Amino acid sequence: MTLTRRLFLLVGVVATVAGFAAVAGVSLGLELTDVFLGLVAALAALQGLRYVQRRRDSAPNTTVTGDPEARATVPIPGSDFDDDLVSAAGRHTRWAARQRVVDRLETRATEALVARGGHAPEEAAALLKTGGWTDDPVAARFLGASVSVPLRQRVRLFLSGKSSLADRAERTVAAIERVGTADGPAGDRR
Repeated sequence: MTLTRRLFLLVGVVATVAGFAAVAGVSLGLELTDVFLGLVAALAALQGLRYVQRRRDSAPNTTVTGDPEARATVPIPGSDFDDDLVSAAGRHTRWAARQRVVDRLETRATEALVARGGHAPEEAAALLKTGGWTDDPVAARFLGASVSVPLRQRVRLFLSGKSSLADRAERTVAAIERVGTADGPAGDRR
C-alpha cells in the first residue's frame, strides 16, 4: 500500500469515527456546524472523485448475452399450392403435381358453389362437369368441362409469354372468387 493511500485511509477512518461520535452525542469539542458538515462533504466528494478517476483507467465489464431468440418459421397459407403449381409448370411437367393443382381447385370450386352459390354438392359437381359454373371458358376447361376455348384467347395466351398452366390456374381462381357474386353465373340461385 502506498503512502498516499495509507494517508487517505487514515483520514477516512478518523472522519468516520468522529462523525459517529458526533452523532452519538459525544462531545469532542466540535459541534455539528455548517463548517464541519462542509468539511465532511468535501472529503466525501474527493473520495468519490478518486474512485471515478481510478475506474476510468480500467476496462469496462460487460455482460455477454446469448443470441437473440430465433424467429419461429410458420407455414405460409397456400405455399404448398404454389409449390405444386411451380413443379407442374416446369420443363418436365410432373403430372402428379398438375393433378394436385386441378384437384385442389376443383375442390375449392365445389365448396364455393355449395357455400356461396347455394347449390347441393351433386348439383355443384354437375355444374363443374358441364362448365356452367362460370362464364370463363378457360377456367371451365381447366376443371375438366368439354368447353371450347376461343382462338383469340389461345393466341393472346401464346403471345403473352406466360406459362399456360399458371394462366389457366389464375383464371380458375378468379372464377372461383366470383362464385356467389353478381358477376358469377352460377351464384344467382340463392
